[in-house]
Amino acid sequence: MDGDHPCRECDGTGWVLYRSETKDGESEEAHRLCPKGHAPRYCMGSSSGHLCARPATVRCGPGYYCEEHSVAIQEGRDVDDPCEAI
Repeated sequence: MDGDHPCRECDGTGWVLYRSETKDGESEEAHRLCPKGHAPRYCMGSSSGHLCARPATVRCGPGYYCEEHSVAIQEGRDVDDPCEAI
């Protein structure tokens, strides 16, 4: 990546959101690896002393988190500085 300019596809996470159709015709959101080859980031959150193994799909300040951990982080953050969904 080039300095402070994250990838337009993955915003620096290495994961790109896409929607797919399930067998029963419903739509679901999923993540795939960045088509530009950026290394995937994983959630920086932890529980019970173990790092989270989920893909980091939300950026909060300098950190990247899964949706579950980003909710907990957002609750303690200033409203003027919200987390961004990637």
